[in-house]
Amino acid sequence: MFTLEIVEQYSAKLLDANQAYSFINFASIGRVFEQTPGTVAYFCDGMLMSTFMSRVTGRTIGRVSFDFTSIADLVLGNAEQSGKRVYFVGARQAELDLFIVKIKALYPQLTIAGHHHGYFSAAQAEGIRADICRSGADILIVGLGAGLQEQFELEALRAGFRGVAFTCGGFIRQEALATRQYYPALINRLHLRAFYRMYREPHTIKRYLIDYPGNFLRLLTLLARHKVAISVGE
Repeated sequence: MFTLEIVEQYSAKLLDANQAYSFINFASIGRVFEQTPGTVAYFCDGMLMSTFMSRVTGRTIGRVSFDFTSIADLVLGNAEQSGKRVYFVGARQAELDLFIVKIKALYPQLTIAGHHHGYFSAAQAEGIRADICRSGADILIVGLGAGLQEQFELEALRAGFRGVAFTCGGFIRQEALATRQYYPALINRLHLRAFYRMYREPHTIKRYLIDYPGNFLRLLTLLARHKVAISVGE
């Protein structure tokens, strides 16, 4: 049986953990079941997933995403105030460069321990993980796409990284290319983020219109057959 560990809500105390965290919605959850079980704990990324998990578990599971509509500012702001060192992995080099400039402007006192683009081979990944460990980073933020990013953060922990790791999906690229913030305030307030992203990034249309319903039915089937168990942590 596959056990899916869901985090009930975000708390600043998580920043002191030596743990890998990621985010699931009905597009990415299919990749979770294809992975070798590890020690990744998952937040519910999106209102549909948080509502579904709340119903299934009988607990109030909050919607948590790694972007500026949710916990990105909380994590980076806390790191800046407490002197924690942050390492970023993801996006193309040009996008990453723009992102780092933007983050330095938003958080001028933030210590960036290092950064690396997300286009590297399996052989190069070992060297990147070694650099993360040498950097003394306290927080690792990884945006490599569902599946790859969870594997990378788990392997970073196994390589000796002693901090907390978060995946961030397309956050680095999106913020690099956004004039201000990726989601306009009105879009965020009306919970229309999925529709806005389909408008901005047409390649995500399949994800929302096909992968969402397909993975929803798959998860229901796995739960009904007792092939998936859900545990909830705070």
